[in-house]
Amino acid sequence: MDETLNEGIMDLSEIKNKIEGAIKALPPQKLKIALDFLEDLQRSDEEETRMLLNDPGFMEDYRAAKDDIRTGQTIKWENIRRDV
Repeated sequence: MDETLNEGIMDLSEIKNKIEGAIKALPPQKLKIALDFLEDLQRSDEEETRMLLNDPGFMEDYRAAKDDIRTGQTIKWENIRRDV
């Protein structure tokens, strides 16, 4: 990841410390999800990842989605109907 992505917001050591703290606080069932996500980031094409992370709309949508999940404003996948 480009270290200047969020320059002035958090330095690299702060980011790593926050990640380590978050990992230590995760319950075992969520550790696997975190690992899968990190491995996907690692495997993904660097240019595509850079483009996505530099898209201000993506970060806004990602933060909004996290807020929706945290506040329970989600839809169960069982309730989504697709007429195919």
